[in-house]
Amino acid sequence: MTQSQSRITVKQQLEQSTYIDRTPAPGLHRLATTLALAISGMALNAVAADAPSAASGSIEKVVVRSTAHFGFDQTAITATDRAAMLAEVAKMKDVTWQNVTATGYTDSVGADAYNERLSQRRASAVKVYLVGNGIDAAMVRTQAKAELQPVGDNGTESGRASNRRTEIEFQGVRPSTR
Repeated sequence: MTQSQSRITVKQQLEQSTYIDRTPAPGLHRLATTLALAISGMALNAVAADAPSAASGSIEKVVVRSTAHFGFDQTAITATDRAAMLAEVAKMKDVTWQNVTATGYTDSVGADAYNERLSQRRASAVKVYLVGNGIDAAMVRTQAKAELQPVGDNGTESGRASNRRTEIEFQGVRPSTR
């Protein structure tokens, strides 16, 4: 399937459903990433074209961070985070996204080996969600950190809840505005 056919497919999917189920992966030489997310009944669309070249002017790096949270011993992303995960990324139409890192974490409850596997499954769940929304699977890297680097107090329920997360970092470039 060609890239123009991919764009038609994405457009058709946007018209037919709230979320894109699958988008054919673009070629490695052209990172054409389509992000679609339904927010308040509106579908936001961002298509990143070819990466700006140094010859056409200066470029700047862009990093966008997001977090997905999970219930106890769960790998399903909370509904609130599913709706918000790609919102900022979708607004940046001038960015060519190059890679995404999803790092899974757990709270301190449970055995270390189990938490390591759970954090990997959480990172993988985020990857599946991103790929289902048009991100090229080859761009997404997952890693597991289990209960390392807590952001909340594992001695409280609210702290443990904030530690059950996957941190997502989108990296890309765009023409410099300087």
